[in-house]
Amino acid sequence: MGIVGGAGIGVERFTDALRNGRGRFSAVRAAPSSRPAYVMAELEPFRLDEHLPSALQAEPSLAARLRKVGGRSTRVAQAGLLAVAQAWCQAGFPAGGERTALVVGGQNLSHAFEAGWSERFAEEPAYLSPSAAIQMLDSDLIGCVSEVFGMQGEGYAVGGASASGNVAILNGLRLIRSGDADVCVVVGALAELSPFQLQAFANLGALGGEAYLDEPERACRPFDRRHNGFIPGQASACLVLEAESHALARGAPALGRVLGGAMSLDGNRGANPSVAGEAGVMRRALANAGVPVDAVEYVNAHGSSSSLGDITELKAIERAFGAHGPNVLVNSTKSISGHCLWSAGVVEALACLVQINAGFLHGNLNLTEPIEHACALLGPDSRDIGVRIAMSNSFGFGGINTSLVLASPSLSIGSG
Repeated sequence: MGIVGGAGIGVERFTDALRNGRGRFSAVRAAPSSRPAYVMAELEPFRLDEHLPSALQAEPSLAARLRKVGGRSTRVAQAGLLAVAQAWCQAGFPAGGERTALVVGGQNLSHAFEAGWSERFAEEPAYLSPSAAIQMLDSDLIGCVSEVFGMQGEGYAVGGASASGNVAILNGLRLIRSGDADVCVVVGALAELSPFQLQAFANLGALGGEAYLDEPERACRPFDRRHNGFIPGQASACLVLEAESHALARGAPALGRVLGGAMSLDGNRGANPSVAGEAGVMRRALANAGVPVDAVEYVNAHGSSSSLGDITELKAIERAFGAHGPNVLVNSTKSISGHCLWSAGVVEALACLVQINAGFLHGNLNLTEPIEHACALLGPDSRDIGVRIAMSNSFGFGGINTSLVLASPSLSIGSG
């Protein structure tokens, strides 16, 4: 696992943020804008060389490629490379080659990059860097990661709005299950929103935080009565998926199991969610995983801090789990990380695995006045508790519904 984000660089710091409820939100100015500032969980400037995993000392040629490629890359690519490096080292340096695939979750990754060039381009179009032709494409992250880590299997980027991360994990799972890859590296791409994108979300009424510019740490409040829209977060995260037989053969450490998942559409191009669509995809995910409803102990909710989205999801959880619903603990990692958009699914699947392995569930930050529901929402503080089977939800504009079923590495199942 690997993560580079506003809540911390590296799994250890991210775990600390989850356990102790340490979100890093601030008011950030963007121009042009109708707002004086936006609340975000922003990834602070970082130097790639200062955060390379110490384990890379054992692979000097890999470290050299990482410095070379990363040194001339965009911030999106640098964050992705560093997240992959962390995960690659933790996974015991799996071999690259034709049996290692790469799936990137995210789309429209270059908006902020292009916005940053706009003024200079308007003044002197001819002086636009030739490398911009590569860097403006979503495939740039695929090229950077595959070059550094020697991946020659299948590789592509998938987009599903805020569900992109889960869509990427589901595609990685299919590649492993079909036998087309032994290893699949899944990367949730950093979302750097341009002023245009921020204003568009604000005008839609989806972006919150305007009432909390003086108290940004209180702005992201999933399932609370005072929620008023999503709060952007910035992170790139990585999971290394591997066929069980292949992992066992090379003695790789297992941190969890992806038991299954599902994806569905509402047939709706808008931003409004559907109880039926969300409940249905949760049920299909459980069927795909071969897991009974009453075996799930915990749901990492999409929980975006929007009034319509939050109540819709809680109703969907009630419908999907029926009589077992009140027994299922629910939290939203976004209360700590912010809404990481394209990478949210990978960030939150990683959060599930962190909690499963460390024996705790993080709290719902800022949850002081819960909306009416029949679900077992965790309070603002973390709780020490063992979980073996969890669900992670991600939903996206355009009626995209996704759910994953994750489990402890110690869970005994019939097949990998």
